[in-house]
Amino acid sequence: MAVIHSAAFHTWDNQVRSVDLLLESDRPRSTNFATTFITGRNGSHKSTLLKGIVSGLAVVERNAREEASSVRNPGRDQVLCVSGSVADRFPQKELPGGTRSPFDVPNYTYVGQRVISNLLSKKAPLETMLAFALDPARAERCRWEFFSVAHRHAGIRPSVKYILEAQRGVSKKARGPMGDLLGIVQGIRPESDSTRKTAADRPHISYATAQWLLQEFGYDEFLALQFFVNNGKRRLAVELNETGAHCQGIAPNVLRLGLLTDLVRLVDVTVKSARDDSGFSAMELSSGEYHMFSSILAIGFGLEDKAVLLIDEPENNLHPQWQRELMATVFDVCAGAMKTEGHLIVCTHSPLIVGAAPEGSSIVDMSSDAPQTSVASYGASSDELLLSQFGVGSSRNRLVVDTVQRAVSLIERGDFENAEFQGLMPKLRSIRDALTPSDPMADVIEALLDEGPQR
Repeated sequence: MAVIHSAAFHTWDNQVRSVDLLLESDRPRSTNFATTFITGRNGSHKSTLLKGIVSGLAVVERNAREEASSVRNPGRDQVLCVSGSVADRFPQKELPGGTRSPFDVPNYTYVGQRVISNLLSKKAPLETMLAFALDPARAERCRWEFFSVAHRHAGIRPSVKYILEAQRGVSKKARGPMGDLLGIVQGIRPESDSTRKTAADRPHISYATAQWLLQEFGYDEFLALQFFVNNGKRRLAVELNETGAHCQGIAPNVLRLGLLTDLVRLVDVTVKSARDDSGFSAMELSSGEYHMFSSILAIGFGLEDKAVLLIDEPENNLHPQWQRELMATVFDVCAGAMKTEGHLIVCTHSPLIVGAAPEGSSIVDMSSDAPQTSVASYGASSDELLLSQFGVGSSRNRLVVDTVQRAVSLIERGDFENAEFQGLMPKLRSIRDALTPSDPMADVIEALLDEGPQR
């Protein structure tokens, strides 16, 4: 189920919409993974579509609205969602009061700053990333190209210290040492997902996640984490560099178990400037630097084969050149991680992001009630994309200028019945509709249309 050809979802007014996410082109894909770019004006249900896709892929027990989705994931392949916006609508694993949502399943991961419903945590994306990076099976990824790229864009050395803290009791009920951690996880039942939880009730995990943890980690790792939480140092540092993860006195995989059970939390990230070696917190990076750093590392360490990777508004806070470089790195990681197959789905307002699409990618325009899907041609200019995919034009747009100049040239020769001139009429109408009323080019195009055949 790594490739999604179509999806159906409920709109805000409870109507069902269907969208083709992939169109087959004459040429075979140049990569093992499929790519889809979703565009459209604000309010065109792009985020609702993404949430509907996630619901179909991640939720085991569906409600009536989720049943409308045509998306299924019988193999429980990975669903990795990365947000460039703090206002995304990707589902959360935890609900207010500590209850677990239907999305608290091991094959779904959200990478973003939103926590629970409307709380924000800048540390959350790096904490999620670290739960992937500490996996011994992914240690070699520190030598992949994305690792150096992420640090280079942040302007820091590729050796970073992540400060972790054991979550000991903060209430009277939780002040005593934690009991048998393995027994606690083994005792989690499906009905406990809907039970409200406090800080004393850690670990905060669902029944589905508990069953996965029991398969993923051994007895000794549960025991080591229990000892660290009860008796070890309250804080320790994990250094992540090009040779892997390193920490003293405890195995990285034990800390990974702690992050996944909410018994260990990230409290700070110490970095060094690539320019002068001065130390500072990663929280002091600019918005663009932090977005590049956290997103690239999360995708690089997190992505699996046969995964569906959904990215919402990756262009946020990024310079145009960085937008292209981010997508180039994402494509490289997808090629390295999704060896068998996979599907990259990007929701964006940026023509530069769409312009980076590999040839043969599908582009979905959600602006109308009937979403339109087309196949991307390689190297389409941002001017062309602004008109064709985003409906935006200006008299400074090169495509606008070239089209109008060609029409004027034909009129000057008196070629009113020329097939080429008549073929320009639909393009001129689209350009006119995309221009602002005050744009001086609008009057020129209106005059050209008056010379053309009647509609």
